[in-house]
Parts: sequence; structure tokens; C-alpha cells
Amino acid sequence: MVRISPDVGRNRIIIQLSGAPSSAHAAVAERALRDALERLRPPVDVLSDIRELETLDALLHEDFKRLGGILRDFGVRKVVRVVGRSAQAAVHMERISRQLNGHTAHLAFSMAEAEQVFGK
Repeated sequence: MVRISPDVGRNRIIIQLSGAPSSAHAAVAERALRDALERLRPPVDVLSDIRELETLDALLHEDFKRLGGILRDFGVRKVVRVVGRSAQAAVHMERISRQLNGHTAHLAFSMAEAEQVFGK
């Protein structure tokens, strides 16, 4: 599952990945991302929660690169990725971020820690 929503008050995109997302999930996520960005102003903070992500199919890398490109083009200030115990998924997502944007995400092990990284 992929869920994307705006936090308008914090000018933040919240991305939640869980289970084993499919290409169908990625198509829905792209529409949700575009809709969410219409409600925000650049640059945005990104909170990516992958604590429940079980696997990320190699075929989805291109889908997630496209989503990352949309975010990059809109403007991103800070990215915090909540990884929990999902080390392999964190490595996968970090690799995509570096290839696409040339930057790394701050890693947090809980939502509370993520908020501390944002400093809000």
C-alpha cells in the first residue's frame, strides 16, 4: 500500500509505504502526490514512513523515481524517513533518493524522532 497526503499546516507531504506495493499502487500514488502538491507551496518537507514496508519490487524503482522527480521539480526542503526496523527498505529508498536527487534523507526510528529532526 502507498498512501500520500498533505499536511497543509506544516507544508509537508506525508508518504506511507507498507506491505508489498504494486505498480497499481504507484499509479494511484502519483495522482495523490500531484493533488497533495496543489495544496502546498514550494519547497515542502517530506515525511516518508516505511516502517511497515515489507518489500519493494525492482519494477517499482522506476515508478518511485518518477514520484521523486515530481517532488524534486516542485521543491523539497528536508526529507525525514521513518524506518523503524526496516533496514533493507531504508537502504533501497536511500539509493533511489541519492540517484535521483543527489541528497540523503535524515533517518528516524519513530515518528517522535522524525518530528525532532524537523525541529517543529
